[in-house]
Amino acid sequence: MDEFDTMLLNVRNSFRLLYLFNRRLLDLMIYIGKKFNLEYTKGIPRFSQPWTEEEKHQKPDLSRWAWDWLNLYLYEFHFSKENSKEKIMFSIVFQADTGKWDMEVDQLEVDKYKKAEKTKTKLIFVFSNKEYWDIKRAIDGEADGRHDCSPVVKFLSDSKHMVGNEYEKEYIIENEKHEKAYCKIFELRDFKNKKETDLALDEFVKYLEQNEIFDISIVEEV
Repeated sequence: MDEFDTMLLNVRNSFRLLYLFNRRLLDLMIYIGKKFNLEYTKGIPRFSQPWTEEEKHQKPDLSRWAWDWLNLYLYEFHFSKENSKEKIMFSIVFQADTGKWDMEVDQLEVDKYKKAEKTKTKLIFVFSNKEYWDIKRAIDGEADGRHDCSPVVKFLSDSKHMVGNEYEKEYIIENEKHEKAYCKIFELRDFKNKKETDLALDEFVKYLEQNEIFDISIVEEV
């Protein structure tokens, strides 16, 4: 087996592993949505460039960077609940690898990312019960470049949140109208089984309660 055949073997194994991992990640999102009694609304790639509605109807462009075909690398799972009494906006950002941010390099300089053995895989929880969250503009990609329409975009724009070491695990983000969003960072390993997941979710709810936010409660039986 030559070097190219070895690479193809690694690619085949990697795709199979990615399928199994993605299924587990999606099942985790389903479980968290049920535990918080929130509806999954939309998914938004945050590392690759999502296709606009106009581009979806144009001839495909294969010269786009390959990250556009690997969009779960940094991905926002958005949940919400709206009724006459409350408006809850909640996102979980899956960050597969902190390597790019640990080394402060360009997205395409993959060979310069920090070694995977020394990086982290994280879940970033972002919650708001205010009008801070303009989800339509957030989904459309903040075409005008403003960060205030989505606390997730504002959070991700600051690289200090994205590194694998020496980062604060809790943040409060405030927009120009003084509306707040509450953020808490976990490692994905905190969700390795149901028991650990329930403990992490309880920790997040307690964090909100410490900030006098009582909009989310945990559904005991799921």
